[in-house]
Amino acid sequence: MENLPIAVFVVLFCIAIFAPLRWSIVAYIMLSAVDFYSGDNSIGIMNAMKGIGYPIVLLWRLKLYAGHGKVVLAPVAWLLLVVYSGIASFWSLFPLSAAKLTVEMLGSFLICLGFMRATKAGYLTPSAVLVPATIGVLIIGVLRTVLLPNWGDSPHRFTGFTTAQGYASLLTALFAMALGTRTLHFAVRWLVCIALFIGVVLDGSRIYVIGLILSTVVALLVSYSRPWLKLLGVASIILLVVGLVAEKDVLLQAISQGARLNRLADTINAVYEGNMRSTGVGTYVFRKNLYQRAFKAIAESSLLQLTFGHGTSNGRLLRGTLVRGVGDPNRAVHNEWLRILYEWGGVGLGLWFVFIFSIILYAFQGVRRDRLGHARPLLIFIPAFLAGFSTENILAGAGHAENLGFVLLAALAAVSHRKRIMYLPASIPIPYMKSDLPPRVANIRPYFVPTSARRPAL
Repeated sequence: MENLPIAVFVVLFCIAIFAPLRWSIVAYIMLSAVDFYSGDNSIGIMNAMKGIGYPIVLLWRLKLYAGHGKVVLAPVAWLLLVVYSGIASFWSLFPLSAAKLTVEMLGSFLICLGFMRATKAGYLTPSAVLVPATIGVLIIGVLRTVLLPNWGDSPHRFTGFTTAQGYASLLTALFAMALGTRTLHFAVRWLVCIALFIGVVLDGSRIYVIGLILSTVVALLVSYSRPWLKLLGVASIILLVVGLVAEKDVLLQAISQGARLNRLADTINAVYEGNMRSTGVGTYVFRKNLYQRAFKAIAESSLLQLTFGHGTSNGRLLRGTLVRGVGDPNRAVHNEWLRILYEWGGVGLGLWFVFIFSIILYAFQGVRRDRLGHARPLLIFIPAFLAGFSTENILAGAGHAENLGFVLLAALAAVSHRKRIMYLPASIPIPYMKSDLPPRVANIRPYFVPTSARRPAL
């Protein structure tokens, strides 16, 4: 059983490379839940194959769909951040880790390009990937939890062969896709949402449970429902919270009984009892001390360091040791906001804010242009993604569960900016899957088609 993660990786990677493109993408999404941590001792050949090798193969397989439309700010800001990460590595004390981070950020960009080409070809659509990817990712969680419970995180946490926070991030992204798309049957969407919500709760990630709630609220606000329905939804949430507070004694008694089996219940129980040393608060004390050390280091920095940063991957200095093997320098700070400010200074933080602003604007504009909801999942997921930034290192993970969900939704949102509505006669071949349209819309045959080039011959 100890070789189960390697066997799962090999099978999924072979499917991703050699299978038809639709199943290749599904397998790759599942593959993100299998991670082999290499720390600062090596590059990690399996993670390199997953983060750099596969996107290059995917781009080659979809070479007929190369090209882009109007240049937008978000990818430009991201590439500038990648370039600056490489520049800041020249004064890094951990050059190998700095190079790894820069390459992983570039790998995330290549993955997004590959996914965008897949949306052009019709292989990456909610109707094509959401249900099989959800089933596959949950199966990986079951395999790890049942067969190898001591692999990685606590045996009581439902997660894949990766970090529990990363696994929860991927589930939350799929939740946002199910909640935001309008191209799947209503019952299917809600069954997927319920399954993913249960998965995140069993995972025990407190930050992503909050992210699920935020995503649900944003989905309600940006929905096409009538205003009175939105008000009814908000009122229902408020009444639910009031009811839980009114019955807090019964609720806390039930929570205390399950505290040993669920991290969320353990956390609520510890906070209610005021016990900050309980296992329920997880790494609270560690993070508190680390953040205090980071704030102190930033306050004592010179003007040059505040402007240009201390160097890529030098965040591990905040751990108080330079001994090798004491944590991955790219995953040491556990807060990307502080990590960016400390390592890249005001220049890097400015580029990051430009990227965040541009991606929010990109998603919002897509929501307004496309009522089929290709951009809504990205807009719904952004609050959870930004919340996750405050507790985990997401940048260092091309093809990993931590950020693949965000990359997937960003590529899907490109559909809303690429297409316009046209009414085509039945004799003209349709370049996009009819199953991607709601039944009521599909009956009158409006289809989204590219505004520039026609679909290449296959």
